[in-house]
Amino acid sequence: MLSPRLAGRIRESVDAGCEALFARQRADGVFDPGGSRFSPANTAAALIALHHADDAQERGREKGTAHDGVVGAAVARLLKSQRPDGGWAMAGVPTELLATAAATAALRLTALGRAQSAIRAGEGLVKRLGGAQALPEPTMTGLVRQFDALSGAGDVASLPRLPLELILLRGPARRMLSLRLPIFASMALAQSAHRPPPPLLAPFHGRARREALRVVRDAYEREGTTGEFSTDPWLTSLISLGIARSGLAPDISRASARRLRAMAQPCEGGWDLMPLDVTWSTFATSALLEAGHAEDPRLEATRAMFRERQQNEPFAALGCPPGYWGFSSAHSWPMALETAEVGSALMRMPGGAGDVHARRGVEWLTAMQDPSGSWSLAVRGSKPGGFGPCPHMTAKAVRTLLDQGASPQDRRVVRALRWLSRVQLPDGSYEAMWYRGRTAGTSVVLETFSRAGLGDGPTGRRARERLLNTQSEDGSWATPDEEDPATAAGADSRDAAGTGSGTVEETAWALHALLAAGADPHGEPVAAAARRLTDWQRTDGSWQGAPVNEYVRHCSRYADDGIASGLALRSLARLRAALDGDPGHEHAPDRTKEAGTA
Repeated sequence: MLSPRLAGRIRESVDAGCEALFARQRADGVFDPGGSRFSPANTAAALIALHHADDAQERGREKGTAHDGVVGAAVARLLKSQRPDGGWAMAGVPTELLATAAATAALRLTALGRAQSAIRAGEGLVKRLGGAQALPEPTMTGLVRQFDALSGAGDVASLPRLPLELILLRGPARRMLSLRLPIFASMALAQSAHRPPPPLLAPFHGRARREALRVVRDAYEREGTTGEFSTDPWLTSLISLGIARSGLAPDISRASARRLRAMAQPCEGGWDLMPLDVTWSTFATSALLEAGHAEDPRLEATRAMFRERQQNEPFAALGCPPGYWGFSSAHSWPMALETAEVGSALMRMPGGAGDVHARRGVEWLTAMQDPSGSWSLAVRGSKPGGFGPCPHMTAKAVRTLLDQGASPQDRRVVRALRWLSRVQLPDGSYEAMWYRGRTAGTSVVLETFSRAGLGDGPTGRRARERLLNTQSEDGSWATPDEEDPATAAGADSRDAAGTGSGTVEETAWALHALLAAGADPHGEPVAAAARRLTDWQRTDGSWQGAPVNEYVRHCSRYADDGIASGLALRSLARLRAALDGDPGHEHAPDRTKEAGTA
């Protein structure tokens, strides 16, 4: 049971968590958790891209010679960050096959003479982990094989042919590839420059090349011809690599090479994970609103930042209208999840009911709802797998519609809830595109059904039982190895400390969902979870992130203190409100039966 002493700790924890978040707020309103975000995978991709960049005036430097300080510093950073097992991953993340294979290929290509022992160690680990074919994501298997071939460990001509002609079928190509379309276009262009098409496809070859180049150029021009793609070194590197090897669009190749150099860390070398300005700020804002800071003037800068970073131009290559948000800057690519999160945050701020930007975000979500009722990442009707329909994303979009004032009987809501009921797994759980395991998806779906007044229906009941049945003895939640495909690819589901215990993020998701579904705030499941979260809080009021966040699904993950701190504070703030006699501080749960949604 929740003791008076623990109740006092919860109140103190919420106050400290709020101040810790505000301490990380920048002048532009972004909540930036700081810390090292060095990414071996991004560094490897950037090194390979720069090596092949088609810039004749800088070719010698871009091939990784000692005259190129950016390349030399990045190579040194990779060598310094190699682990005793021969592998690589981001800080706080168990060694990963994708990062190890990419880093090994990059060193083989750019530093063969000085990095032979590191290369041998990396190759040995990749072999022990099963090679590229062991990666859970087929697209990444193909990419690693390409990196190997380009670095001399394989034959480029033996790589499977990318069907360039697919790009002529605009609708199917968009739905199949989604945000990968520009990457596919650039890589297929590179291959087409070195391999003739099959005779039956030769008549379509020229038109397909022109269409593929149009896709890349559209993305390039919508971002101001800087050469950077979605503020992401990984995306920028992959597109730059394809364009450079294609021999086409030298202006894009030169701009991307320059931009990659500018994105490198000036002191330590290498490249970081992409910035998550909008994502960090949605987690922080949601927590602060839950903790009662809606009227806090410090949030005005964040509201202005959200409004400023809404995308006002369509993403023509994807057939995507304007009105969305991405994860970072004014040129982020479309993300349904961030659009839903920002829209809800704006509507819950003072005067939010009439917020024009939030309304445009809801209009975008409405236009992008899949025919089945779900939401995909960026392209309406995307194929399952990859960036296709996501239960977590769908539940978040429904929450945004409800926050705007839509009723549970709204056609958009009904279609989405029916889809969620159909795709619930037999054990009551749900997956999430951007988070490992099933705790995040299950928790958010339970919250949404409770918010819609359907928490006691069959779907909500199964989700709640799933959460209660998977709580650890210490009160936390974690991802079992058998539910994590990454465990077969050189990673495991241990937390950042490597202890195998639960994580801040998963525990916070589950606690908030159970409270939203009407759990007794004094009951043992709630008390045990709250006890773990308060124990985990650091002396500065923040929480440490675990590797639960997916960068490349099942293949590349990262730990993020900003996301962890926002989730933990939000759940404890909800509990504090319930203990203080306001169980519906954010949204009161409704026990209406789930009629019509099963």
